[in-house]
Amino acid sequence: MRNKIYLAFVVVIMTALVSGYIFKWLVFMDFTDYVDTMQKQNIYWVVASFEDSFRDGKWDDKVTFEAVHWATMLGFDIQVLDAPGSVIMDSGRVYDMLPHSMRHRMMDTLEHNKATGQYLSYPLTAGGVTFGMIKIRPAQGYVAIKEELFKKHGAYFMLVSLSVAGGGSVLLAFLFTRLLINPLKRLKYASDKIAKGALNVRCDIESKDEVGALAASFNQMAAALEREDSLRKHMMANITHELRTPLTIMKANVEAVIDDIVNSPAEALGNVNQGIDRLTGLVKGIEDMVKAEENVLKKCNCEAVELSGLIQSVSAPFMQTAAQKGIALSVDVPDTLNITTDREKLSTILINLISNAVKFTTSGGIIISGAQIGDGYSVSVEDSGIGIMQEEQELIFSRFYKKGTASGMGIGLSIVKELTGMLNGTITVESKTGKGSVFTVSFPAASQRHNS
Repeated sequence: MRNKIYLAFVVVIMTALVSGYIFKWLVFMDFTDYVDTMQKQNIYWVVASFEDSFRDGKWDDKVTFEAVHWATMLGFDIQVLDAPGSVIMDSGRVYDMLPHSMRHRMMDTLEHNKATGQYLSYPLTAGGVTFGMIKIRPAQGYVAIKEELFKKHGAYFMLVSLSVAGGGSVLLAFLFTRLLINPLKRLKYASDKIAKGALNVRCDIESKDEVGALAASFNQMAAALEREDSLRKHMMANITHELRTPLTIMKANVEAVIDDIVNSPAEALGNVNQGIDRLTGLVKGIEDMVKAEENVLKKCNCEAVELSGLIQSVSAPFMQTAAQKGIALSVDVPDTLNITTDREKLSTILINLISNAVKFTTSGGIIISGAQIGDGYSVSVEDSGIGIMQEEQELIFSRFYKKGTASGMGIGLSIVKELTGMLNGTITVESKTGKGSVFTVSFPAASQRHNS
């Protein structure tokens, strides 16, 4: 990347150089056109002045002198000829007729004696009759000197500006490469460490620009990878533990039957059957976890939903289980409460909350209620179950956390919290041991469009 940056600055410098020379050429060309235009205009006025100096068929010597003097001051070496072609006045005679001090200063300033080049002839006419001619050529005066100085100074200033721009660009290229490449090198080093398995590596955030934002994103990614790796290891440990117990029991019962050391083979087979049921439940839990993870990763797809109907359809599968346990499960949601949300994600949230309520409630009942809160809404699942101790209420939303000897993978509430966050909502819990719990998810109006 360093070479690319240097190359980019070289291209910038070359572009500036070419642009500078084009600018210089255009300025000088425009200046030359301006000087030529002014010279033609001055010649026009000089010719007009001489034509005015010829009156009543003769030359007015005073007006002729003033006209030649004026033309000389404009930087011209001039000769005035009559109709036969005799010179009646020129710049040299004007100099001779001037006072000594003025003549000396004008000669030094205008350098009349250094005039070179051919004369340009312009006829003098009056009433359609040619009465004379003037010959003009530029003198090596201060006008020409100023023109040359302008061009020299312009070229010099252009060279200085390009030198400053070029040197500054090289210096900036060096500084930029140092400021940009070094953080990227550190990011590359950190990414190589992560690729080798060192997930605890982090990058220092030294700026608030795009590179700093990239370092912050990298740190977030590294933290997420470290967290997921820890969760994966924890999950594998949990799965291993959950598999070991039923497999051990099943193996012991099968060996007992084979060795004919059990009094009741039917009882042993019943234990094996219970182990199979437990393994089946474990596999289902893993499947549920995978589906929940997929749901978390899916982009929100919001649609209009009638909340009462959604809750009725979600809670229906739990009615039979609740009835078997002798607990009542009721829904209290206004029929007119319509919302806009991701149906699948909200369903997953409610299924996990209702499932936990049924699992940890042995008597009493469960009430699922919904209400509108301003432009948003909330849904509560209240049970009369065993409750949650105060110190556990923050832990229950952690992955793989399980209360006591509870079955399952311990990820339901963590998935609920992640999905609630994706819908820009919040989840709260109020619980007392032995009296039950109330889980409430609340969603503002803005949550209905979050991630949509």
